[in-house]
Amino acid sequence: MKLLVVAALVCLSTYTCFGKEAEHVVTINGDADFEKAVKGSEFLVAEFYAPWCGHCKSLAPEYEKAAKTLKDNKSAAVLAKVDATEDVNKALATKYGVQGFPTLKIFRNGDAEAPGDYEGPRDAAGIVSYIEKASGPPSAELKTAAEVEEHKKKDPAVLAVFKDAEDSAFKAYEAAAGGLWSDYDFAHTFDASLVEEAKKVPALVIFKTYDEPVLVYDGEFEGAAIKAFIEDKTAPILVEMDQSPKNKKALNRIFADNTRPKILALVPESNKKVDEFRKVMTKVTTERKDTYNVLWADPKASPQVPKYFGLEDSDLPAIAIHEGANDGKYFFKNAAVKKVEKWLDDFEAGKVPKFIKSEEDPKDNDGPVKVVTANTFEEMIFGGKDVLIEFYAPWCGHCKSLAPIYEQLGEAFKDNESVVIAKMDATANDVPSSKFSVSGFPTIAWVDGKGGDITVYSGDRSLEDLKTFVKLKSKYKDGQEVTKEEPAKDEL
Repeated sequence: MKLLVVAALVCLSTYTCFGKEAEHVVTINGDADFEKAVKGSEFLVAEFYAPWCGHCKSLAPEYEKAAKTLKDNKSAAVLAKVDATEDVNKALATKYGVQGFPTLKIFRNGDAEAPGDYEGPRDAAGIVSYIEKASGPPSAELKTAAEVEEHKKKDPAVLAVFKDAEDSAFKAYEAAAGGLWSDYDFAHTFDASLVEEAKKVPALVIFKTYDEPVLVYDGEFEGAAIKAFIEDKTAPILVEMDQSPKNKKALNRIFADNTRPKILALVPESNKKVDEFRKVMTKVTTERKDTYNVLWADPKASPQVPKYFGLEDSDLPAIAIHEGANDGKYFFKNAAVKKVEKWLDDFEAGKVPKFIKSEEDPKDNDGPVKVVTANTFEEMIFGGKDVLIEFYAPWCGHCKSLAPIYEQLGEAFKDNESVVIAKMDATANDVPSSKFSVSGFPTIAWVDGKGGDITVYSGDRSLEDLKTFVKLKSKYKDGQEVTKEEPAKDEL
């Protein structure tokens, strides 16, 4: 077994699999190496990986096969890899916002400052297909009025005008388009007469069917500025929960932001006041944009959304607020359109109670492991006794393996009146205390009955280790009271 593990690490660290080194993926080490590789390539995909990452291991042979196919096809695309855990590459990983592995970035035309995200498949054939499409021109050249009119029908459509292909403004536009090509439709023309909205050259115009239908760029033709303008002005004022190009980027931004609560309006399109709800939520977005991220969802088209909040059809239309930092949920069920803003005022004043999801309390809770719900949490966890609480998920394999051991642990302490062995289904109940951080399953924590101090258990999940932990943390050992400072000495 040890030999297999060592072989796997060697395979990954050198991208050598089945005895054959990856000959077609370029290895990058350090800033200078990286700059040379990017500047020397028309199109380069850089994979930031970690040697211990399982997904990286799976990708490695497919990435190598794709690199070989691209080379055989005489493609200008280059596939490269960067070990983000090496000291020489950590600054690069930070610069490009690498937060997970593998992360793949696309660099066009030697530009190291405005990469795009690789969001394609992870198998060799899929990688090749995605890259062959992506490595083409990021912006299509339009030569006729008919082509321009057809392009304007895309929603949104980005169209620019330049004097010629050597224009530095055109190069900046291409760089920006290269970083956004998968989310927007880019086109350009060298004939200003085809775009009446262009009052000067260079020009950049965005066409939409929502909010402001035509927007003309008046900034400097610099890649980052153009990119920022496109992302900002194509985002709808009221972002809808779908995967259309106009909403996709805005949704990613909103769900990455946990600094502001999210407001979600769940209003069926069939509701007779749907237009009035849209109007008031657009107003909320505009007037309270520094306070909230506002979203709109048709619960019939996206049934998973009300399900996540535990809302029934009889609760709709509804306004939900979700505080990501503490998973707080607040609801205005059967919302009246004229009362939405007043309800938000009440929320901001602390007058709206937090919703706590809870199972029904068990009728029989006399077993060796006590069942805790959100309703009984405060009483059972902070009721004055020492408690070992397991937060679990019914679908979690580790939780299933622990279940019989945890029952035996409960049996071992069932006659100890000062210790409670407890469990809580953290998928069916909200954890109504900010003192606990349940980010994975199972999470096991000890609560001191005297002071309420919490210790997260990180040891082995064997019966003996769990019993030892409980004895060491408890006020009692084998029925005899001991001080908090003595149990380790007595046990050892």
